[in-house]
Amino acid sequence: VFVCESLANLYLGNAAQSEHWDLRFTGIPVVVLDLGETRSRSKRRIQILLAERGTCFTLWRETIDNLSSYKVSGPAFHTMCLSSDHTRLAGLSFDNSKAANDLWQHIERLISCPENISLSVPGKKKKKKQPPQKKFVLPTKSNISQPCQFQHITSVDATDRSRYFSLQTLVPKLTHIEHSIQPSI
Repeated sequence: VFVCESLANLYLGNAAQSEHWDLRFTGIPVVVLDLGETRSRSKRRIQILLAERGTCFTLWRETIDNLSSYKVSGPAFHTMCLSSDHTRLAGLSFDNSKAANDLWQHIERLISCPENISLSVPGKKKKKKQPPQKKFVLPTKSNISQPCQFQHITSVDATDRSRYFSLQTLVPKLTHIEHSIQPSI
C-alpha cells in the first residue's frame, strides 16, 4: 500500500476530447498491490483509488492493467485509461508536484513487473501447494507502538455533513427525514 502525501483532484474525460475534463472528486490517492493470494481474490492486480480525506472512504477505484497507459502528462498531472472503457480517461491533478512524482515512481516500479498488470510471463508455472506454515506467536499489545497522529472518529452527526463528501451523498438531509416522518393532514 502506498499513500500519496498530497490531495488530488480526479477528473474524468474522453480520449477524443482531451481538453474537456469533468471534476469528480477530491481526495488522497492510494495505490494497492493485491497479490491475489486469497480465496476471494485470486487475480494479482494493481489498484489506484481516491480516499476521502477525514473518513478514508473510497470515492473512486480503478485497476491499472496493461492497457491503462498510466503516464505523467504534466508536472503535477497524471492520466490513465479506464480499465472498463479504454476510450475514457481519468486525470489526477496533484496539489504537490513532489508527491505526484513519488506516486509515479511507485506505480512505475509496480507496472515494470509483468505479473502485476495481468500479463503472462514466459515459462511461469503454477505454484504447487505448499504444506501449511507453522503458526507464529503474535506480539502482545504492549510491544506495539501507539498510533502516530491518529484521530479516531467514533461518531458523525448533522454538523459534519458539509465536511465529508460521503455524508453529503449517502445520508439524506435532516429536513428530508423530518418531512417524511410528519403525518400528512
